[in-house]
Amino acid sequence: MSPTLRGHDYCGAFHTLQVAEDSIVDCQDKVSQWLAQSREEYQFVVNLTGGTKLMSIAAFDLFIDFGSQMIYVPIPKNEYLTPFPKRRPHPPTALDECLSVIEYLTAYGFSVRNRKVLENQKKLAVTREATTRYLYANYAAIRPLLKSLRSVLPAKRTKALQRGYQLKLDYARSNAATDEFLAMMGFERQGANISKTIDESEWTYLRGGWLEERVFLAMREVLSAKASVELGINYTDLQGNQNELDVLCACNNVLYLVECKSLGAREGDEETMGGTINDFLYKLGALRRQFGLTPKAFLASTAEEILDAKGNPKSHLVDRGRQLGIQIIPLIITPDLEGYFSTEVGNTC
Repeated sequence: MSPTLRGHDYCGAFHTLQVAEDSIVDCQDKVSQWLAQSREEYQFVVNLTGGTKLMSIAAFDLFIDFGSQMIYVPIPKNEYLTPFPKRRPHPPTALDECLSVIEYLTAYGFSVRNRKVLENQKKLAVTREATTRYLYANYAAIRPLLKSLRSVLPAKRTKALQRGYQLKLDYARSNAATDEFLAMMGFERQGANISKTIDESEWTYLRGGWLEERVFLAMREVLSAKASVELGINYTDLQGNQNELDVLCACNNVLYLVECKSLGAREGDEETMGGTINDFLYKLGALRRQFGLTPKAFLASTAEEILDAKGNPKSHLVDRGRQLGIQIIPLIITPDLEGYFSTEVGNTC
């Protein structure tokens, strides 16, 4: 039995009817035929929230004669209404059960490919929390080192990473922040020569995974205990497309998506990092739409190029993000990530 079901197996306790979404008659005929064939009697609770308006009207018109309870979920509120009898409707009923991130994705028919490693990824993030927080706080000073390290790291995962990759770099530049970061990461340094045997986790971390971990740590700290926060989810959608999401949070049955971009990802300059801010906005917007009406999305970027001359996020990028349902987080002017997520997410979670 899937752990997503919380011990309740409904796999054999449902029936699917395919109806014409624009025909009240077809909807009612299909349901009536099924009822006539059924050998059991049911007490129906009819959820009028989903489907097209005509499907909801058809369901209401048919089941009202059964004396069925009608409910409606006023998205994005985490409650349902029982509007009938209309002169004495019931007060809103809170939805006490909240979906976890994995349950949310499963409900949309998505398959999480790396479920077995998710807990270990979160444990690693907690283990190196001090290093991650130091790197974020001193990013401007450490950024040149990160770019140099990235230039000598393998572009893709290789078998050498599984055995331990021998990273060597000639790096003459130095400052207190880079020296401290190298020491925290366990690098050896002899003059300008930097070396370390890195594993796959450290490879991911140095290529930008550190920023994903920093966002994960911030959301994990400020959100309530009932919130579900996951790091680095790989999933397959209903069409068989494989996608990755950096940080996901589910709280009060609302899904929050955060895409993180460090180093490159300029506004309009294609770099080896995989695209521009515009590219990432459109990609994240498409991913957000896969999860229905309520998801909220954030694009967290360290790029200075997304700021205008006054140090504020460029208005056309903010507007484009808003059109796609995405909020841009300019990390270079957001030193307090915990405070940011407490304001933007914590008030509703």
